[in-house]
Amino acid sequence: MNEKIIKPGFVKRIVDLLKSRDKKYTKEEIEYVLSAFWDVIIEALENGNSINLNGYATLGTKHMAERKSRNVVENKEIILPEQYRIYFKPGSKLKQAATAYTEKQLGGK
Repeated sequence: MNEKIIKPGFVKRIVDLLKSRDKKYTKEEIEYVLSAFWDVIIEALENGNSINLNGYATLGTKHMAERKSRNVVENKEIILPEQYRIYFKPGSKLKQAATAYTEKQLGGK
């Protein structure tokens, strides 16, 4: 049930879903579209933009100030430099999927 889906399997699932909807696309076409999708997101994030995929997710960058941390292996204090990090905020459709999985696994506890 908790399988790890890698890119080829993901592409195959998209192709199969589209075939069931009477749309005919090849694996190569889907891989091309999927790569282009991620390339657009990467370019937007590199330029400091955020992406809002209504109902699915919001992605963007968040400024993280310089801060102190501790290397627990060497028991030394280290300074983490200021940087921008990616944030991901799930939308309503992803939240509903998590809720449905919770219901299925835990029976509504």
